[in-house]
Amino acid sequence: MAWWLDQPNTYKHPGFINIPEGDHRVRICNVEVERFSNKKKCFKITLDVSGYHGKLWYYLWYDPEKIDRCKKEFGMFYCSFGIEDWNIYNYKKWVGAYGAVCVKYEFREHEFEANRIVCLSGKSKNKLPPWQDASPDILPKLFQDLPF
Repeated sequence: MAWWLDQPNTYKHPGFINIPEGDHRVRICNVEVERFSNKKKCFKITLDVSGYHGKLWYYLWYDPEKIDRCKKEFGMFYCSFGIEDWNIYNYKKWVGAYGAVCVKYEFREHEFEANRIVCLSGKSKNKLPPWQDASPDILPKLFQDLPF
């Protein structure tokens, strides 16, 4: 049986398996540019996670007021995913790149949310197992009790 928290658009299925906390090998499957009214921009990066059907979203912000922090975040991202072309206008070429991230959860409004995703490199990245696709037999189990 599924349930709603405060709003119907927060539908949750009890069989859904979250990406657990910790270090994970990931692959970029989509990159979009988002622009906000406060003139800040970010890359919304959708990540496939090794061994899981779920996805993570990583936001790479560009803030002209905090340029040093931007350089650090972009540098960590490029290093983790092995991106050698530092021209941000070539962001579509990032799709398909493999990297590593650390996921941390926080309890917010009746549920745990992945609120912090940090790019990994060096020894942290190298100690992870190689990429593996998600098991195809788990999907039917997730949806077996749906009424349709």
